[in-house]
Amino acid sequence: MSRTPPRDRFEDYVPVAERLEKFYERFPEGRVITHIIEHNMETGFVLMRAEVYRNADDAQPAATGHAFELRSEGYVQKTSYVEVCETSSVGRALALLGFEVKRGIASREEIEKPMRMAAGRSAQTTEPSHEEQAARLDAEILQSAAALGYDAAKVRKWVNQKFKVTDGLDSLSPELKREVLKKFRENAAQAQAKAARE
Repeated sequence: MSRTPPRDRFEDYVPVAERLEKFYERFPEGRVITHIIEHNMETGFVLMRAEVYRNADDAQPAATGHAFELRSEGYVQKTSYVEVCETSSVGRALALLGFEVKRGIASREEIEKPMRMAAGRSAQTTEPSHEEQAARLDAEILQSAAALGYDAAKVRKWVNQKFKVTDGLDSLSPELKREVLKKFRENAAQAQAKAARE
């Protein structure tokens, strides 16, 4: 009886470098621009947006991608969380433009992210501080909002109006933040389901 070698669970995911190489092969005049939407150096949170243009003179991007990272979520992130975030956002934008979608929209780096995060958590010997927990909730809220096309300023405005506060997410208790996160996740899931039907 022959045994097949164990399958690499990441083999179906395309590295961002490969997607980028194929993008420039197909669109040699194309360009990729990244923007930091929100960056809190104190908590180590960054949210980024990547825009992919088929031609250098295109006014609007052909696709966009968003990603967030936390400096506390893994060994690599301790020194390179901004770079990891940028790579993830570029990978998502390229996937949405159609590069290697058949093997999955998430990049290999994104699929490995939960493992990095879990490894980082297991290496920690202390409970995350209140500030770190708040930063994680904020990051999850902003990522869910970004999937709906809302930037940090829109989230702040919505939170201020809905909860009659003035400091956006910073004004909310963890319980209210979880409520906001649940709402954004539900709306994002509905939007994805609607897009899949169209």
